Amino acid sequence: MKILHVITRLIQGGAQENTVYTALGQAKLGHEVTLLHGPELNGESRFLADLSGLKEETLPSLKRALSPYWDVKAYHDLKKYFRENSFDIIHTHSSKAGILGRLAAADAQTSAKIVHTIHGLAFDEFQSALKNKLYIAAEKKAAKVSDAIITVCDAMRDQALQAGIGRKELYHTVRSGSDLTAFQNAKNLRSESRQKLGVAQDELLFVAVTRLFPRKGAPEIIRSLPKRAKLLLVGGGPLQEELQSYAEKELKGRVIFYGQAAPEEIPALISAGDALVHASWREGLARVLIQALAEGIPVISSRAGGAAEAVSDGVNGFLFPIGDERALKTILERVASDPALLSKLKEGALKTDVSNYSIESMVAGTMEVYASLT
Repeated sequence: MKILHVITRLIQGGAQENTVYTALGQAKLGHEVTLLHGPELNGESRFLADLSGLKEETLPSLKRALSPYWDVKAYHDLKKYFRENSFDIIHTHSSKAGILGRLAAADAQTSAKIVHTIHGLAFDEFQSALKNKLYIAAEKKAAKVSDAIITVCDAMRDQALQAGIGRKELYHTVRSGSDLTAFQNAKNLRSESRQKLGVAQDELLFVAVTRLFPRKGAPEIIRSLPKRAKLLLVGGGPLQEELQSYAEKELKGRVIFYGQAAPEEIPALISAGDALVHASWREGLARVLIQALAEGIPVISSRAGGAAEAVSDGVNGFLFPIGDERALKTILERVASDPALLSKLKEGALKTDVSNYSIESMVAGTMEVYASLT
């Protein structure tokens, strides 16, 4: 089978990891797989992985930011690319590449089946009504030419259907996969990881793995940090300087800014923590939640996307309303002041079944969707 994956940019992020690991898994199964992406990183780190077995190509006009000129050019460039190259499956990812790619594939009158994965939706209650209206209209149009739509959690499917995007029978949930073995094997790295980070074995440490961008939740986490706890913040972005200045002034060195970490570093870094904190305002289902649970680390997360499909209040973590900093602070204070509760949450995390979130399960689920179209 000849498969094409299209995504806007190849940065370190959940959508990119999902796309790359799916493509690599399909290549290992013997399929001919091409990865087509835009050129821009916008100051972020490129997702580094061994792409052996894939054909990687760059489409210069496929930019992330909305631009009438570049978007029209990308649409025509994609249409030309689809006409010049034959595929059995054209699989788009994320909002912009998904909208332009699907419409171009349909207009190119290719015989390929058109599949799209929703990693997260571009519209929500925190954006302007006009922007939401435009995104929803574009997604509705793209859904009409889709043969299948994959969502990384049930919540994304339900949100899309509620907005009138596509028909229910188009949708298939295929949960985003991680190398669970790497995280499960990191359970015994706590002592070593803390030593490297300069954190005492008996100190309470929260861990956050997130991009330092607006609405990704890092400011809220820092401001909510209990006095008796430290925070390991893994990730980079434009808010880093501002957050470091605040932390140095207000928190007296209790925040460790690790910076951008390579994917292979993440398991050991999570292992150092007593709990993982995630406060993003918009998500599909953040992979880091599953990765922490695979290590037996409880999760404190906003209810963004499908978080409630992995985290159960008082069992393996806690959930709080999106953007509710007061609720986050209350939960962190409660966990920090109650060792018995934290112990109970760790036990619940250890017992959480994350087997549906493996790379193998993700690849198999995606191939099942393809098979249903032929």
